[in-house]
Amino acid sequence: MKRCVIYVFSGTGNTKLCADLYKKYFEPLGVETEVFSVRMKDGKYVEYPDPASFDLAGFAFPVHGFNCPKVMNDFVKQLPGLSEKKTCFILKSSGEGLFLNDYASLKIISKLIRKNFDVVSDRRYVMPYNMIFRHTDEMVKSEYIYANALIDLHCREILEGKREKVRVFPLKYWFVPIVRILWLYAKVQGPFMYADKEKCLKCNKCVKNCPLGNIRFDENKGRYVFGTNCVLCVSCSFGCPAKAISIGLLNGWRVNGSYNIEKTAARAELEFPVFPKLKGFKGFLYKGYYRKADRILQENDVKLAKYAENIDNK
Repeated sequence: MKRCVIYVFSGTGNTKLCADLYKKYFEPLGVETEVFSVRMKDGKYVEYPDPASFDLAGFAFPVHGFNCPKVMNDFVKQLPGLSEKKTCFILKSSGEGLFLNDYASLKIISKLIRKNFDVVSDRRYVMPYNMIFRHTDEMVKSEYIYANALIDLHCREILEGKREKVRVFPLKYWFVPIVRILWLYAKVQGPFMYADKEKCLKCNKCVKNCPLGNIRFDENKGRYVFGTNCVLCVSCSFGCPAKAISIGLLNGWRVNGSYNIEKTAARAELEFPVFPKLKGFKGFLYKGYYRKADRILQENDVKLAKYAENIDNK
């Protein structure tokens, strides 16, 4: 049996859900899969599985401002070089379908190649937005069903030895690095975050959930203190049971409440697919992604109805 490890960084759980789908579809194909959450403690990465011990490696992250989050970029950077070439793939999630998100992994791809990883594919899946506007339940259902179909297909393609060429967008050398200023902004933004004393339960969940170890409770001040090692994953805010945490300057853009993607998708009465009816700005954001997804599925004779039925019957 082959073995695969997927290193995943996920703030609100969308990317982790995608990584878990790879495990779901890999294992019936004879690939034992470990999904490992990338975290830091005291400024160091928590001990992680050695990629040299696996046949395959995956790297999963959400797209932040058309870029890979700095924590994942630095994780790849500190990995030791391999003595033997290792097949690997990249999966990422984004809240909208703009093709610019496809180039979020360019920086870590170059790092992986230098460390003797053979990057055979780079895939992206649209998942519910945590900022700007909330996805409707119908959108969530569509996104989850498409993710199941595309990931199942991708797992089989990887094992068949198929590889894809990562396309190069001419403006990537200008646009992608420019918006990488978000990495710096996240560090500046961190101290502006706070927990409302009136709402806060002092349950310590935000401290436990923070993948960077950036939150601590200050006994003298009687409140939680947020440091400068923030990457704007908003795990603290979306995971707070009392909805007490403000994400500072971005709080006005935060959607109202977290998503229960699997539970929402399983509601059979919800319309599917919903994207043909998306108009205006939403149509601009998503139709390109779905057209490409439909083309890939049709070329491989993959029927979405099978996945929709399986999810409805849960």
